[in-house]
Amino acid sequence: MNKRINKMHSELAAPGLCASCGTVVNDKFCGTCGEKQVDAHDFALKHYVEESVEGITHFDNKFFRTAKTLITKPGLLTADFSKGKRMAYLKPFQLFLICNILFFFLAGSLNIFSQPLYSFYAYDPYVSFHTKETILKKVHNDAEFTTLATTFNGKVGNESKLYIALFIPTLALVFALIFFNTKRYFTEHLVFATHYFSFILIYFTLFTLLVIKPFYWFTHLEFSSTFDTITSVVNMAVFGTYFTIAAKRFYKVGGYHAFSGAVITTVMFVGILTGYRLLIFYKLMWTMH
Repeated sequence: MNKRINKMHSELAAPGLCASCGTVVNDKFCGTCGEKQVDAHDFALKHYVEESVEGITHFDNKFFRTAKTLITKPGLLTADFSKGKRMAYLKPFQLFLICNILFFFLAGSLNIFSQPLYSFYAYDPYVSFHTKETILKKVHNDAEFTTLATTFNGKVGNESKLYIALFIPTLALVFALIFFNTKRYFTEHLVFATHYFSFILIYFTLFTLLVIKPFYWFTHLEFSSTFDTITSVVNMAVFGTYFTIAAKRFYKVGGYHAFSGAVITTVMFVGILTGYRLLIFYKLMWTMH
């Protein structure tokens, strides 16, 4: 067995040379690319199991550490990233992807980024964009509306996942305009937007599980405009407060500048969210037959 492993090792890389970049290596790790030098121990089953468990545990710890910092210390992740302190946390877009998956897995199909068909039929601001007329072109009675609503509500949740990453560059552009005098690279605004939007996803995941779902479960309602209005106000207040703290910490601006940015960002977010919902609505209506 050992002879076979040693033979495999000799085939992978010449002794003293990195298997990835070919640099002469005098240590356990390559000083050029960081590749670990393979030895017989790497092919032992025990080592494989230990390394797999360590990888999962390390990832879990890194995610929870990143999420905890994101929630409890707004703006610090971006500030540390700009300073080059990155090893302790997940990469910004990696964090967003995980938060995105958790949000849509736990929050369910109808969530903050998607609305049931009846909302587009009866409520502002959607009906101002001719959504009711669009629906009436497809249905002629209550039975047809029920059928369309069932199909639409079954698809809208999955459809809303597809373009959610567009929020990040859009918000980054808003931040770049608000804080143009801070002389930050656009990439830094992009990282700040990624962290801010990841917080929004985590917040909405918890809010959906702890508030929205229990409310509709107890009331047996399909939709409540009053409840939606109240929760929207609460959510915007939370986002505004979080943004103010994060902006002061990262952009190093005064309280007034940070608060003004929070107001502008909150209003813009509501507008972007409404536009996103309308985009999903019309895309589905045009593709459904």
